[in-house]
Amino acid sequence: MGTESKSSQPRKAESSSNARLWIFRSFLLFVLMLITALGWYSVNLQGQEPLGQIDPEIAALATEVALQSPTQAESATPVQIESATPMATRVTPLGTLIFTQRDGGHSHIWAFATGDSDPVPLTWGSWDDRDPAIDPTGERLAFVSNRAGAWDLYLLELRTGEIRQLTYTPGYEGHPTWSPDGVWVAFEAYYDGDFDIRIIPIDAGQDPIQLTNHPANDTDPTWDPAGRRIAFVSDRDGSPDIFIANLDQPDNRFINLTQSVNIFEGHPIFNADSTWLAFTQVESGRTDIHLRDLSDLSRPAIPLGAGEHPVWSPDGSSLAAIVRSSQKTHLVSYAVEGTLPLIGFPLSAPVYQLAWTRHALPIEAVVRSAEWRPPEPLFTVDLSASADQARTTLVALAGVVAPNPALSDAVNDAFEALRQRLTSELGWDFLGTLQHAFVGINDPLPPGLSYDDWLYTGRAFAFNSDAVEADLVEIVREEFAGQTYWRVFVRTALQDGSQGEPLRYYPWDFASRYSGDPQAYDQGGSLAERPAQGYFLDLTQLAMDFGFERVPAMQNWRTYYPGTRFNEFVFRQNLDWLTAMLELYPLSAIVTPTPFLTSTPTPTRTLRPTPTPWWWRWQTPTPSATPFIAPTPTP
Repeated sequence: MGTESKSSQPRKAESSSNARLWIFRSFLLFVLMLITALGWYSVNLQGQEPLGQIDPEIAALATEVALQSPTQAESATPVQIESATPMATRVTPLGTLIFTQRDGGHSHIWAFATGDSDPVPLTWGSWDDRDPAIDPTGERLAFVSNRAGAWDLYLLELRTGEIRQLTYTPGYEGHPTWSPDGVWVAFEAYYDGDFDIRIIPIDAGQDPIQLTNHPANDTDPTWDPAGRRIAFVSDRDGSPDIFIANLDQPDNRFINLTQSVNIFEGHPIFNADSTWLAFTQVESGRTDIHLRDLSDLSRPAIPLGAGEHPVWSPDGSSLAAIVRSSQKTHLVSYAVEGTLPLIGFPLSAPVYQLAWTRHALPIEAVVRSAEWRPPEPLFTVDLSASADQARTTLVALAGVVAPNPALSDAVNDAFEALRQRLTSELGWDFLGTLQHAFVGINDPLPPGLSYDDWLYTGRAFAFNSDAVEADLVEIVREEFAGQTYWRVFVRTALQDGSQGEPLRYYPWDFASRYSGDPQAYDQGGSLAERPAQGYFLDLTQLAMDFGFERVPAMQNWRTYYPGTRFNEFVFRQNLDWLTAMLELYPLSAIVTPTPFLTSTPTPTRTLRPTPTPWWWRWQTPTPSATPFIAPTPTP
């Protein structure tokens, strides 16, 4: 009793061995599951889709390039170009994402090594750097900057930090793209009111080659990794389409790839093996990414999802892109095949333009980034005027012409800083004349506008809309979540390229509703036939830098011009309208029945029901509060 037989002892040992083996196998399975989970894990970017694992590296891109050189015409005698020997490469499975980020009122270039926690600044200073393009070796970065005044091309050596200027023109150059051997850069150039594609050698041993010479706008070039084609955007057939330039074919070189009517395409980019082309498509206010199979052009484009500025992962299995909302930007990704790459990082500032390389960032560039310092605040808020008051007071705006030139003490410093910066970059005082600043609680706005408009809070302003009629302002329509917003561009005083940049977007033509076109009449206008010529400043972006947000148009904007509200900007500071009103008024004054809190009044005069001459204006019960003052250029 109490003893085991000899025959049972081997079975017990075997059972104990099996238990240990089971534990070991369970532990091994757990480790494998953990590794798999880590491979699939991705950081969520501001509520957007996560980005995940990349497959192994792809083969290096280095091919011999021979460009056909058009001069005065768009087909000419070929010009032979020697290829360079590819440099040694440093390849990482996840690669490095290069992007433009705007912070402190300026745009600069940053890099994010996928899997790291924080991005690394590559450029900084009191100017704008953007449109990054990494060369095939991962050693050099082409970009565009206005650090010397005009927009020119520059080259950054990532190891040494040396920056070399590639172009020296009074015009505008932008959107560089590398040839696969790293010898040439194609770019868009705006000279004499027209965009064209040009190609420049990096060693400056040859004059730039003009690839396109058409009166239409040719923009956004991207080089085929195989080296024989360049995709670009052109409106030569009407609305902007994706074109392919065959560098081996002097005659009939250009092919319209999309041939869409009233649909705007842009931002083309080839995948690594040149079999697919991704691009954006804008239709009915929505911007989506589409894919085109270049091996079978008979197949229609495949819609992928919302976004713009797409960029392929190094292995071509996925795409990263930017999605814009009314006030912010977001980073998203789409898996074409396989899984998603892990490139998650927090978006603390607006991000534009992406480039993705399989190479790791040189350690010298990471070390050099320690010299970067966060930009100084664009303004400080001084509440001294309200220090002894129970509520926020109003502060007069010096030198501003408006019905009531005052704003809240919490906002006036931001407005003055924006006005000063805008005057400096425009060459004239655009915000010196306002249609509205503060509007009193008993001074209702034009009929049809909302009773809870932010102009009543002293936290908003509206520039003089007569500037549109004077051709000093262009308005671009944008749609977000079913609401209409407007992006405002102001013409600079000097049109020599030293101020602003060319307008790339098609403005909204409000006056076309009187052209006799029924559709334009019903839609409150139509797109202009082409972008306005000249140099402009993006007021919407600059106002956002200083904390002022645009507001959506009212639902009746198509039939009621003041309802467009394209000229109104508000400084919210995360406040709702009632809380902002309580900064100025007691609750009893706000809830007491007053004219502006009753039902929305009906306009006493509306638009004529039939097309009218060009000189007929939208009618409102009262004339414009202040006349528009023509600008005086600043030397």
